[in-house]
Amino acid sequence: MSLRISEAVIWQETGEGVSLYHTETGDFHSLNDTGSRIWKLVASDGECEPVMFKLSREFAGSNSAMSRQIVADVRDFIGAMIEQGLIEEVPSEKAEKAVT
Repeated sequence: MSLRISEAVIWQETGEGVSLYHTETGDFHSLNDTGSRIWKLVASDGECEPVMFKLSREFAGSNSAMSRQIVADVRDFIGAMIEQGLIEEVPSEKAEKAVT
């Protein structure tokens, strides 16, 4: 799954993390360090799986139980951001190339 930050979201890095403003709903959000790291990886990478596994390697190393928990937590975080309209799912380039 490919991801992108919604065009309706204005965001900025702050001293405490990332602040988000959804221009259509008027909602403000402040992300902690971990949420900010996920947000910035989505903004720069755009692919869900690499984001999950980068964070898993970064924080869990070779601890497989911790790695599974991190992957699940990142998946939940991204799902919540999608539900709130902050992140959008888009067709991945790989899927588009396979269809054409």
